[in-house]
Amino acid sequence: MKTLKILLIAAVILAIMGIFLPQQYNVTRSLEMTAPATVIQGHVQDMDTWDRWTVWDEVEPPPAGARPAEMQSGVGSGKYLSGKSGSGWFVITNNSDIDGFEYMVLSDSGDQANAEVIFLDQGGNIKVVWTVRGVVSKPPVVAPYLAIIKSYVLGASINQNLKNLKKLVEQEDVK
Repeated sequence: MKTLKILLIAAVILAIMGIFLPQQYNVTRSLEMTAPATVIQGHVQDMDTWDRWTVWDEVEPPPAGARPAEMQSGVGSGKYLSGKSGSGWFVITNNSDIDGFEYMVLSDSGDQANAEVIFLDQGGNIKVVWTVRGVVSKPPVVAPYLAIIKSYVLGASINQNLKNLKKLVEQEDVK
C-alpha cells in the first residue's frame, strides 16, 4: 500500500510539473565540410537525394491526405519521411543556392516544426548549421517530456545526417 501511495504521489508531481514545463524544442547542430556551398546545396534542396545521406527513411506509399507539389527540388517540394524522431512531411519553404534552405515538418501527430540549414563560409570550408524548432502539443501533460526526448533523439539524427552529408559531398567534390 505504501508503494502505491508513493507511485501516486510521484505521478501527481510529474503531472503538475508537466503543466509548467515548456512544450517547445530547439535543436541546433553544425559541422564543417570541405566542399563548395553549391555542391552541399545540391544535395539538401533535392528531396530525391535525401535517402543518400539522411537517417530518415522514405515511406512508400505515403499516407493519404494533403501532399506537397510533385517536384524533386526547390520551394514546395517535399517527401514523406520516418525515423526515430517521428514521421511526417518535409516540405521546402525557402531556398538559396549559397545561403541554405528552410523547410517545415508536418508530423503525423499534427505538430509542426520549422527548420533551416544555413551555409557559413569559413574561409575554404563551409560550416553547415542545422536548426529545428517546434512544439509538441499532445498529449497536454506529457507533451513537455516528449519535447525533451524529441530534442535528444532529433539532435542525434541531425548529427548523423551532417556526418553522412559531409562524407558524401567531400567524396563528390574530390572527383
